[in-house]
Amino acid sequence: MQGPEIITRRLEEAGISYCIVGGLASIAYGRPRLTLDADLVVGLEPLEVGLLIAAFPGDEFYLPPAEVLQTELQRDARGHFNIIHQHSALRADCYLPGKSELARWELAHARRLPMFSGEAWFAPPESVIVHKLIFYREGESPKHLEDIRAMIEGGHPLDNGMLVRWVEKLGLQTEWEGAASR
Repeated sequence: MQGPEIITRRLEEAGISYCIVGGLASIAYGRPRLTLDADLVVGLEPLEVGLLIAAFPGDEFYLPPAEVLQTELQRDARGHFNIIHQHSALRADCYLPGKSELARWELAHARRLPMFSGEAWFAPPESVIVHKLIFYREGESPKHLEDIRAMIEGGHPLDNGMLVRWVEKLGLQTEWEGAASR
């Protein structure tokens, strides 16, 4: 069975920057758990849409049409598209940085880590924690707090100054205090 590297490898070959966020990143920095898809921040630029389409041929992958990708690229925040490997049903939820300073920071500070049968670029653990805090604030799912605790205990060094900076900048102090106190 093929894992997310079937998508990340093609992004790399096309020269398109990305980093893994979400469940797979929290697994890499914390503890194993089930996740059903791959979440990626993809640094796609308007002139790279053709490269993306060429990297994911329609007989193997679902990818939205170029017009949809261009529309999503115009969003200031939460631009999004999916890549689905048709034979395995592996889905990557791809998020575009837009004007998000956090997403741009993630791409600039991505780390190369082992993944299944190779390596891939992962967002820094500090940003994964920040996203988990945002998701917790939005939906109050305890899995996000569990992921944060596992990441803190996971042994990967954290830049606490950077983490606090993002927590304060995004107004996540209450969520951070709740996560840190459990």
